[in-house]
Formats: sequence, structure tokens, C-alpha cells
Amino acid sequence: MEQWEEVDQTGLTIAERCVYRTRRRAVELYMKGGTGAEILCATGLSRTAVMKLWNRCCAKDPDTGKCCGFWALIPKSKMKNFIR
Repeated sequence: MEQWEEVDQTGLTIAERCVYRTRRRAVELYMKGGTGAEILCATGLSRTAVMKLWNRCCAKDPDTGKCCGFWALIPKSKMKNFIR
């Protein structure tokens, strides 16, 4: 896994920042090998929710071809453009 870019949180609202930090904590615990029960206790997120977040983080950005990383954890962030 490559090093993911840090997210500048100054442009986020307080609510968005709280959601982002909770999601990031859950993903970091998952990366360190935390169990589902540990992650649920620490963040309130289920193992299924963390797996969805992990898959979003590992998805490739269609424009750059890089992993989306922690940017995928920002609430209401779009990972790909809508194509009809």
C-alpha cells in the first residue's frame, strides 16, 4: 500500500470533520489488524461499514489512476463522475 495523502480538514464543517475523523480512525484500526469488536467499540462502525470504507479508499481515482486514500472518507465526496 502506498502512502496516502493527508486531507486538509480546514474546509470541512464541524460535523463533516467529526464523521471524517471517525471513519479514518476505523480504517486505521482495520489496517493495524483490529478486530470487528474493537473497531465497533472505538468508532461505532460495524465491520461491514469499515469494509465499504476500505474499498472506497483503495478505489482508483478515474482522473489520476491513484488510490483515493483518505479523501474517500470525506462525507458526500464523489469518487467518480456520473456517466450516462
